[in-house]
Amino acid sequence: MILTAVSICVIVAGLLTGTFAFGLGDLWEIVLGEEVENASIILDLRFPRVLLAFLTGAVLAQGGFYMQTLIKNPLADPYIMGLTAGAGFGVNLFILGILPLPVAAGLGLPLSAALGGILSLLLVLFMGFGSLKQDNAKLLIAGVAVSAIFMALTSFLIYLLAQGDEVRQIVFWTFGNFGKANWPAVQVVFLLLIVSSLFGWLFSRPMDVLLLGDQQAHGLGLGVRNAKLMILLVTAICVGGTVAFSGPIGFVGMMVPHFSRSLFGSAHRSNMLLGGLLGGVFLLACDIVSQWLMPPAGLPVGIATAILGVPFFLYLLGRKDSFL
Repeated sequence: MILTAVSICVIVAGLLTGTFAFGLGDLWEIVLGEEVENASIILDLRFPRVLLAFLTGAVLAQGGFYMQTLIKNPLADPYIMGLTAGAGFGVNLFILGILPLPVAAGLGLPLSAALGGILSLLLVLFMGFGSLKQDNAKLLIAGVAVSAIFMALTSFLIYLLAQGDEVRQIVFWTFGNFGKANWPAVQVVFLLLIVSSLFGWLFSRPMDVLLLGDQQAHGLGLGVRNAKLMILLVTAICVGGTVAFSGPIGFVGMMVPHFSRSLFGSAHRSNMLLGGLLGGVFLLACDIVSQWLMPPAGLPVGIATAILGVPFFLYLLGRKDSFL
């Protein structure tokens, strides 16, 4: 209940943040359907941005749970595992016209990002296949390598093919921000969040068993390899499709699971919902602070999360005990 109340407060704060001043009374009148001057700023600009930031934070947090459960390493998240870099490669192919997907308007970007995420998943599996049946960090190392590969390929494409407006689109996306949020993007990310949440809810017991270790999980009757493949596939699709609209926002999936476990325990069934809420609150709060720091355009939220995430990463790196 407290987390829900905090979520509502942060959403309201996000709606009130911007160069054009609104009050709580204006928001209440808009909710009641009354005429308010410049209400379109709230309804068409700020509300989609707030919802997209909140939903994106929830998906990235759940992706962090999946990756950390899979690898049993506190440093794992979709960003470090290469899924975000693969999704970025797909987005760049779409922007440059190399991957013209014949789909409905608005779906080409998330579909290309999801395909890029799946491609990165295949490369990670190829490089760290032994980790599907062993308790080690080989998958994490493979993810870092795949991330570097896709970043290099993306840079090569930009240098070779990008021109004018394409360069601006790619650079804008690379920073990680919600400046181009719209209602179609909110709808797509909401659907991806439902898929991720349902999978986490229904698959929570197998993930709890995976925390015991692969040998113990296999002894309890869990198909370890198939379980890991399902986790990787869902993460690639949901995270890849989500970052298509926001850009590569790092460290959310690494930090939020730690905060959530400290508050709600290690059971995945509760963390899939409460951790998702916590991720939404965290990323939306970062976006609000980013807008306050550099008005009117605001600091890209990807830079803000990196400023917070790097010290946390170093803290985890220096810890001797495992988070599990």
